[in-house]
Amino acid sequence: MLLHALSSHAQFEEYFNYQDMKDATRWRGTDSAWIIQNGQLKSSFEQINSNFYISTVSSLPADNSWQWWMQLNFNTSSLNYVDAYLCADKRDLMDSLISGYFVRVGNTKDEVCLYRKDPHKTPVLLIDGRDGITDHTTNILNVRVTCSEQYKWTLQVNDVVEGTATDSTYRAVTVMGFVVRQSIASFAGKHIFDNVIVGNAPADTENIHVVINEILYDGDVEFVELYNNGTQPVSLSQLSIIREKTSGGLTDPVTFSSGTLAPGSYAAFTSDPDALCIQYHCTYPDHIYKMSLPALTNEKGAIFILDSKGDTIDVLHYSDAMHFSLAKNTKGVSLERLDVNAPTQQISNWHSASSTVGYATPGIANSQQLNAVDLTRKLTLTPEVFSPDNDGMDDVALISYALTGPGSVADIFIYNATGRLVKTICNNFLLPPKGFFTWDGTDDLHNIAPTGIYVVFASLLDPEGDVQRWKLPLVLAKRKNA
Repeated sequence: MLLHALSSHAQFEEYFNYQDMKDATRWRGTDSAWIIQNGQLKSSFEQINSNFYISTVSSLPADNSWQWWMQLNFNTSSLNYVDAYLCADKRDLMDSLISGYFVRVGNTKDEVCLYRKDPHKTPVLLIDGRDGITDHTTNILNVRVTCSEQYKWTLQVNDVVEGTATDSTYRAVTVMGFVVRQSIASFAGKHIFDNVIVGNAPADTENIHVVINEILYDGDVEFVELYNNGTQPVSLSQLSIIREKTSGGLTDPVTFSSGTLAPGSYAAFTSDPDALCIQYHCTYPDHIYKMSLPALTNEKGAIFILDSKGDTIDVLHYSDAMHFSLAKNTKGVSLERLDVNAPTQQISNWHSASSTVGYATPGIANSQQLNAVDLTRKLTLTPEVFSPDNDGMDDVALISYALTGPGSVADIFIYNATGRLVKTICNNFLLPPKGFFTWDGTDDLHNIAPTGIYVVFASLLDPEGDVQRWKLPLVLAKRKNA
């Protein structure tokens, strides 16, 4: 379902930051076999001697790369393993006629190997990895595969090169995904995947750092706002937008209005600037552009920003679940990005526009924009006093972190003054090197927590097995005029 599946340079990133599987619309597979939990893809198929899969369209093999994080909480065997397809010719990865390339994680020798799959034939071993890699009750793996323009394949596991091979049998295969083979029903939930990245960034777009910054998809007039997060001006006429149809297809690209987006500047695009500026305050009318914006779907949808070659610059899969959880009616309320440097698809990176600015900020800085925080320390909590009333001032508590590298796992919980667990922020969550979490003041039952003193308890397990813990005080307050 991803656009430009036949581009060998199209980049695809998936962090599974969804509420549940129904929001992961780009993926297809075995019904009821998968769940989203704590921002990760996890198996849930409780059937013995079974195979199940999930797949998406990505890109061609030549001059490409595939990487992902996975955790298998069992000792692999000849009956319990995972085949990670890099590129295949069918969406159904269990089709006996399938052709392509895959990495087998596990099997008899508990190894990680690269294979070629031919129709109706036994897979051909291309790279034979080290034995015993997955001979553990808990196996955490960072897998990376590259394929050069000359079809030289390289397989790496946890930064160790397992080997190389050259094979160009299949050149027009574009489907990637995971197939699980399990013999025991209790293995359900023991296959976990995250941080899937496919593709090399195209050279022509390396200097384009335009991001989706705000969207109003359910209002009398709709708009999409872009922000130039780079250091070079960007010609808007080189960019276009498409959206995902409810049927699963994609609309035709629509080119943005003419003009230049300077570094650090905002531009909002709408089909009716006059109507937009009557309903919302347009501080800088020259930042509002008229264009034939594709009609945005309510409740949930996806928009893609493309460059002049049709490669994806940014993509946002939005939904009502990204709004302030206590908002009773979000019609006419925009979604604002909190941090332009955080991933677009990180759900905690979006919040409802503040009531004090009229529920949208077209063409200017967002009302919910986060201030810069000190990331010289590993973990930072700001502010120490917050008031989740959606007035645009300290509406969320920001838990930021900065690590020296990937591979750390975090647990973050919110407790009240009596020691009762109020909110689970994350549990056994694999962290990228830098990022943040937010707390909007609601408990695990989606009720607003009472005012008072709370404690943020965080535990961090690094790749070397060392554990660090923090207890940080936090006050949930209510403003005097609230």
